[in-house]
Amino acid sequence: MEAHAATTVIHRDGTELLATARLSDRRVAWLFVCTGLLLFCVMGLAGLAMRLSQAEVFTLSPSWFYRLMTLHGAGMLVGALLAMMGALWFVLRTTVPLHVGRMLASYLAIVGGAVLVVIAVLLGGFAAGWTFLWPLPFDSFAAWRPWAADTFLVGMLLVGAGFFVFCLDLLMQTTAAYGGLQRALGISFLRNRDDSPPPPAAIAAMVVSIEGLLASAAGTTILVALIGHAIDSGLELDALWAKNLTYFFGHSVANLIIYLAAGAVYVLLPGYTGRPWKTTKPIVVAWLFTLLFVATAYSHHLYMDFVQPEWAQGFSSVASFGAALPPAVVTIFTGVVLIWGSRYRWTLASTLLYLGFMGWAIGGTGAVIDSLIPINFKFHNTLWVPAHFHTYLLLGVIFWAFALFVRMLEESAGQTARDGVSAFAVGALLVGGYGFVGAWYVSGALGIPRRWAVHPEGTAGYSLAGSIFVIVFAVGVLVLLLECLRLARIASVYRWDRVPASRASLPAVRDGEPLLTTGFQFAAVSAAALVFLGSFAPSITDATEESVRYHHLQHAAQFLVGLLVGAAVASMPAVFARIRRHPNFGIALVVAGPAVMLLVMLPSIYESFEGNDWVHLLYHLGITALGVVTGLAAGTLGLVTGRLVLVLSIGMALMYAAGATGG
Repeated sequence: MEAHAATTVIHRDGTELLATARLSDRRVAWLFVCTGLLLFCVMGLAGLAMRLSQAEVFTLSPSWFYRLMTLHGAGMLVGALLAMMGALWFVLRTTVPLHVGRMLASYLAIVGGAVLVVIAVLLGGFAAGWTFLWPLPFDSFAAWRPWAADTFLVGMLLVGAGFFVFCLDLLMQTTAAYGGLQRALGISFLRNRDDSPPPPAAIAAMVVSIEGLLASAAGTTILVALIGHAIDSGLELDALWAKNLTYFFGHSVANLIIYLAAGAVYVLLPGYTGRPWKTTKPIVVAWLFTLLFVATAYSHHLYMDFVQPEWAQGFSSVASFGAALPPAVVTIFTGVVLIWGSRYRWTLASTLLYLGFMGWAIGGTGAVIDSLIPINFKFHNTLWVPAHFHTYLLLGVIFWAFALFVRMLEESAGQTARDGVSAFAVGALLVGGYGFVGAWYVSGALGIPRRWAVHPEGTAGYSLAGSIFVIVFAVGVLVLLLECLRLARIASVYRWDRVPASRASLPAVRDGEPLLTTGFQFAAVSAAALVFLGSFAPSITDATEESVRYHHLQHAAQFLVGLLVGAAVASMPAVFARIRRHPNFGIALVVAGPAVMLLVMLPSIYESFEGNDWVHLLYHLGITALGVVTGLAAGTLGLVTGRLVLVLSIGMALMYAAGATGG
């Protein structure tokens, strides 16, 4: 058939995704990418409604405008996150034995969280924005129902938990597949101690997983604290502390969507160039710097908070514009060089891949401009901000999501999208997309504020122009989807599973190692546990009654005792041989354990039995028991992932102690 002959546009010496993917892998990829793109399309309509209202084409009440703004912000991020999680998981699974069950558990948690967010916004009227900044969720002046805030927060907590599970599996399996942290990050290769480094996609996955675990831990801490306040109004939070954790969580996840996408592009692009994307030392260095910059750039959102430490503001400024160098100088440049001079095949999918680099570069430049402190004071609360992040998400990440979607359909159908239709769709996407964000860039430079339901008088024309371009972009998406539907129908005729499901076993990985491997490590952990047992002393307990923060710090120390004991027990050979076979159970416990520990530190709980010393002691022992369970669970995750989980678990307790007060 002519349709089958058309597959030669994809290089045989490149990567053919479906030919090397098992049927279960393809189904998981379809699930994530299709769900993500569906969310994108629905949330895009919500965004268009807001823009038309600002253009005075019709009027949304402020209540509904801010509802849609909250839903649009959270929904777009979740949609892009799901699509790119599926993309990286799919392309990495041929070399790293990632777990299908954990991926599905992550999906259920994230989608379940998204459903709760929709309920909170549409039925409960929640309209505080995706940032849920303290104390706004609880001070609505009756604009939304109290249960709506609680539902929204639980939904966001589930989204963070789902991403946490995804990152745990990514880190566990990648370090196991490549023989430890240094090899998996390419550090051994950088030091000339490894002649066969991991592919760039695996290094990107390592960075994403580490940063994702850090971001999810911060998000869990602030969300559990907010949920705790909903349960017990006596629990108060420090506003600057809350804002730091909120933006660390939100900004980091938004950035990681781009890096998830970059990891997928490392595998997708060579399929059209016929050239491998090799691991080089500049790539390794770039990703190591990205690991540092993503974790420290978030606070450029706090420049206007004068009580934020100046050193943090300065470091954030350097990190913010430094973060642009690794992708721009290495990934984008080497990607373009990979295409230059190759026999690149310009199909709909490959064109979207190429154009995604442009969206990333332009949007990243806009972000760097905004991160410079003198400019930030002029631009940060203007439409310049949505302009830059819509550029790299809409015209970068979403382009790449559609590229993977189309690529899989083309391989399933045995032919590529039609040239004329592809040209029209891409042209509409480019004109509409850049016209849309361009209207925002101009508006931001003129000082038009963001997050306003009604814009200043005389500025509706900019919103109208932006709305028109959004409609052009939507036409491009519609044409693209109709072409995808045509490919899907052809694929159904030739059977979706016409590409044989590979039964080859996934790459073997070496068995995990216990958390503690030497006698010195056992001795050090035992000594530390004995030292922190002092937190049970009556004199310490009496002293903490004068300060809620110190009381929570005492709880953190008791949780740490449990973590250390659990880690030591889990590392005993006889125990480790038993628990190592149950990593899924361990993942569930390390997700739940720290969150439960934070929830039981509500003033209304421990104040109710402070007059009874024995009950109070049992309460403290319960916190320690939670630590023991979490430490044992961490022992099932292997040396690298288990140790990081231990650090994050006690870190969450310490962060909570620093910002939660009241009672």
